[in-house]
Amino acid sequence: MTEPVRQTAERALRRFAPPLYRWLQRRSGRRLAKRFGTAEERFQHIYKSNHWSEAESVSGPGSTLEETEPLRRELPSLLRELGATSMLDLPCGDFHWMQHTNLAGIDYIGGDLVGSLIERNQAKHACDGVEFRKIDLVNDTLPAVDVILCRDCLVHLSFIDVHAALANVARSGAKWLLTTSFPGVTRNDDIVTGQWRPLNLMLPPFNLPEPAKRIAENCTETEFADKLLDVWPIADLPQAGRS
Repeated sequence: MTEPVRQTAERALRRFAPPLYRWLQRRSGRRLAKRFGTAEERFQHIYKSNHWSEAESVSGPGSTLEETEPLRRELPSLLRELGATSMLDLPCGDFHWMQHTNLAGIDYIGGDLVGSLIERNQAKHACDGVEFRKIDLVNDTLPAVDVILCRDCLVHLSFIDVHAALANVARSGAKWLLTTSFPGVTRNDDIVTGQWRPLNLMLPPFNLPEPAKRIAENCTETEFADKLLDVWPIADLPQAGRS
């Protein structure tokens, strides 16, 4: 089965046969974990093999210029509204769409778990005010910034890793978290880190409060038309203040 056909079949199962989809996800998750023991190995494989079969960006279909047009348009004004002068973009992937975003006045750090992507980005895109670092969102100490942009990331993490990532963000000293959420989701499903599913971060087991602001991404996939970039003051996260 080719990758595009597999992706179409997965979307159909997710929409029309959720129990079967969840069972298949668990099975594929066990295979993924057995083949690649660490999250870094899994994401290295995903990028190296172009797992999402997207010609425009190895970061996947959500990183095309078409899919990111609303975000590229609105992000600069949002950063000004938040009073931000620095941002950590984690994961930055291949920097495909962000290089077309106005980052004037922002010290930008692109972070990713995949070292080869960071090396490529640093060689190709680094300049005054733009740098790239190998960073593990779950385990590494995060650099000091005003804003952490964590788009299309938590949706790839297990519940345990999402909790750890949010706790790490809360410890970082940053003021704002910008991250993906799907408010139309009525039940969050657990996965093996490296897989994907939509998450509603206001539902259990995360229970985040109402976001301060939302950017509608206008996702072209009808099933995920509710995709948002939500903005939370990090001090308001349930994980804030925990050791």
